[in-house]
Amino acid sequence: MGMRVYYGWKLLAALGLIYFLSIGTVFYGLSVTLPEFVSSLGWSRSEASAGFSIMTLAMGLSGPLVAYSIGRFGVRPAMVVGGVVAAFGAVNMYFTNDLWRYYILVAPFLGVGVAMLSILPGTQLISNWFARRRALAIGLFMASGGLGRALVVPLFALVIDATGSWRLVWLIMAGSTLLCSLLAAWVVRERPEDMGLAVDGTRRVAEADTDPKTMGPERKVFRSDRDWPAREALRTPAFWMLIAGSATAVVGGALVNSQALLHLQDQGLDVVLAATALGVVGFVSMGGRLVSGALGDHIEPRILLAFGLVLIGVGLVILNYTNSAFLAYVFAVVFGLGNGLALVTTPAILANFFGSGHYASIAAVRGIVTTLLSAAVPIGAGWFYDRFDTYGAFFWGYTGIAALAILSVAMLRPPGGAQRPTSRAGAGAEAAGSAMATTMNPPRTR
Repeated sequence: MGMRVYYGWKLLAALGLIYFLSIGTVFYGLSVTLPEFVSSLGWSRSEASAGFSIMTLAMGLSGPLVAYSIGRFGVRPAMVVGGVVAAFGAVNMYFTNDLWRYYILVAPFLGVGVAMLSILPGTQLISNWFARRRALAIGLFMASGGLGRALVVPLFALVIDATGSWRLVWLIMAGSTLLCSLLAAWVVRERPEDMGLAVDGTRRVAEADTDPKTMGPERKVFRSDRDWPAREALRTPAFWMLIAGSATAVVGGALVNSQALLHLQDQGLDVVLAATALGVVGFVSMGGRLVSGALGDHIEPRILLAFGLVLIGVGLVILNYTNSAFLAYVFAVVFGLGNGLALVTTPAILANFFGSGHYASIAAVRGIVTTLLSAAVPIGAGWFYDRFDTYGAFFWGYTGIAALAILSVAMLRPPGGAQRPTSRAGAGAEAAGSAMATTMNPPRTR
């Protein structure tokens, strides 16, 4: 009789597919249809981009609602409802020509629905099912989001080009998110104990954790030996220096997601070619996320973050002058790698610097700041273009801010009072993962 595959890996595959479908079709798919809103509905770029900002705000600020839903009803019901909510928003866009409906019945429902399907429930389930291989599982899960951008953006552009209908894309979005609901209802199980299994498929996690075969080499990455309360962490310069780097990376992604396709078309590139270049951004970003996760236990994550920000800034400079297919793909590779490196490193630095006990509270502040800034970018960039008929100075302004953020991250050091603990390479990752599992699994009311 053959060896049975641990159900956690099957669950991970399903979560990756759900993340791929939700983020890929909705978040990145909206960027493909923004030019169509401008050309066929007569909206200005700032009006069309405002919906992207509203969706981003809804995704980032609905965290407490998502956490409450998970704690009150469980992960599976929350994910099922999330798919239905996102589908409601997509169907409304299929039928609308009105800005008010786009702002009220489309963008907010898309944001909340995707939030209920993606990062928070996905990482919670991974934390429940994996301990020793949690970092690998989370890395694979996050990489599926980059794959969504890589495949869906050019595919949707081809669909619009072949059919002449951008509305068909929104029906595909609705179908994809409903499929996510069905998949969650079928596959998702809250904890391995619910199926008579143990974390990682071992007899006891404690046994595996002390097995010499799982012991890592001497650690080279700083990890705090204390758990910083959120109030103390927020008073440290290190926290706000990290926020500067993290927010700059997220803002760069929002700028590219919302405006790059429009800009490349302005530069004379065919829409399918431009969308394909953005697809390459997704592929390379996926690779950057995997590389960052693999190196994060051996190289200080702040070094990886600084390098990622350098690549993001250089990528925006290249995008500003892109007028050929060659430059479009150079931009895609440079920016995509930087984006992938930066996205994975910032949560690791937070956990390494401030411990795991209050990670959720500290990360929530980061999430609010980055969400507000990234939501403002599409509106600001659209308004800037409508007023000046170019993105040039706006892109250069972002590059200057990125240079300051790189300096901030380069000077970043652990906060005072933190000590380097013991020698196991996996200890810090285990602590961070255990805290994530604890803080993201509030007691469920029966």
